[in-house]
Amino acid sequence: MIAFVIVFLWLRPASAEVSVPEKKEPLSQIDQQELRSVAEKLKAAILKEDIEGILRHIGRDGLTCTDTKYSYQEVRKDLHDKNSHLYLSLFDTARFFRLCGSLYPSEYPAISEKEFFSKAENETIEISEAENDWAKVTIRSSVKGHYPREWDFHKVAGKWKVTDGFIVGTCTCG
Repeated sequence: MIAFVIVFLWLRPASAEVSVPEKKEPLSQIDQQELRSVAEKLKAAILKEDIEGILRHIGRDGLTCTDTKYSYQEVRKDLHDKNSHLYLSLFDTARFFRLCGSLYPSEYPAISEKEFFSKAENETIEISEAENDWAKVTIRSSVKGHYPREWDFHKVAGKWKVTDGFIVGTCTCG
C-alpha cells in the first residue's frame, strides 16, 4: 500500500494547478475576410511600390525577422532606403538576388515580393489562426520557383496588422 501511494505521488503533477491549453476560437468569417482584404491591399501596395500603403498595414510595434524586432521607425526608414534588405526584398529582384542569392536554394531563388506577385499563377490565399488575435496568411503560386509567402498578423485595436513575413535587416528570415 505504501508503495502504491509513493508511486501515485511520484506520477501526479508537481502542482495542483495543471496547465490546460486555452481553447482557441476559430477565426470568424469577418476576421477571415478582413485578413484576406489586408493581404490583397498589401499585395497591391507592393506591386505599385506604394510605401505608405505598406506602412498602413504594419503595426506600431514594427516587424520581426527571425527573432529580431525592428521598430516601426526602422521599418519606415528601410522602406525609403533603396539599398536596404527590406526594400530590395520587396521591390528589386535583380539587386536582391546579387546581394542574397547565394543563401537561397536554386529551386527557390531569391526574388522580390513584387516579382512573386506580378508573375504568380493560380494564386491561393490560406488563412489560419496561430493564437487568439494572431493569424497566418499563406500565399501560394503554382509557378515553379515561387516559394509560398507567409505573413503573420496580429489584431490590434480591431485591425489586423502584419508583424512578420518580410525580410528586414538581413538576407533571410526564418
